Amino acid sequence: MDADAARELVRRWYDEVWGEGRLELIDELVAEPFVRHSQQGTVTRTLAEVREDFVQYQRVIRHAVTTIDDQTVDGDRVWSRLTMRGVNPETGEQTTITWLQVHRVEGGRLAETWVLFARDVDWTA
Repeated sequence: MDADAARELVRRWYDEVWGEGRLELIDELVAEPFVRHSQQGTVTRTLAEVREDFVQYQRVIRHAVTTIDDQTVDGDRVWSRLTMRGVNPETGEQTTITWLQVHRVEGGRLAETWVLFARDVDWTA
């Protein structure tokens, strides 16, 4: 996958899955198994489990608009610094989440991700 296609894959992940809540696209955009590394540890997920995870994520933030503040592609890795703004559906308050993420792309799909995030931090200000 070339660099432009890898960037487009990550953009769709944030715009269409996170932003629009189109969980049906997970089958198209995500490899199975999908591996996620975060401060909670490393988990390997099936596509069904990734969809279940997103149901939980949507309890924290909905209608997320993600700005890709910085991004580079190196081989099969897409390195991104992102700012996500949305609404906490339980409180109705605006929420900002700032991310550092590395996605590994395999076969045109997101296969693995390394995640570091902070709430209520705005690096764009």
